[in-house]
Amino acid sequence: MKQLSHRINSLRNRTILSIAALALLGMAPLAAEARQQDHGHAGSHCNNCGTVVSTHTYERKAEHGSGVGVATGAVIGGLLGNQVGRGNGRSLATVAGAVGGGYAGNEIEKRTHKTMMTDVRVRMSNGTVRTFTEAGADRRHQGQQVRVVDGHLN
Repeated sequence: MKQLSHRINSLRNRTILSIAALALLGMAPLAAEARQQDHGHAGSHCNNCGTVVSTHTYERKAEHGSGVGVATGAVIGGLLGNQVGRGNGRSLATVAGAVGGGYAGNEIEKRTHKTMMTDVRVRMSNGTVRTFTEAGADRRHQGQQVRVVDGHLN
């Protein structure tokens, strides 16, 4: 009788342990989900963090010329202007040709020296979308986690 009672107790203990183990296994996905949500919530406190939404790479003409275009254009424009008119008219045409040639030379230089730029749109952790312009080709990809440091993507 004692053996039967011992077996029943042993069986009951194993059953309770099995039920407890199954219950814990069933709760494991819930615990993992809670950890993910908690981690995501902790990340949203980073005001300088965000996710790349899109990128757009393009060429932009140089903002400033080196001066070579201005000088070359002024010389050519001055020489051409000097071919027009006589006396004071020739002097005025030379100056106007130099000024116009300098402007044209600068614009030509800026257009021939293009810079590759990339606009990166980032959805910040607070939900706003910001656009950052970076020099060079696209180095970011959609979904990439980024941080803003001193106004630039890190």
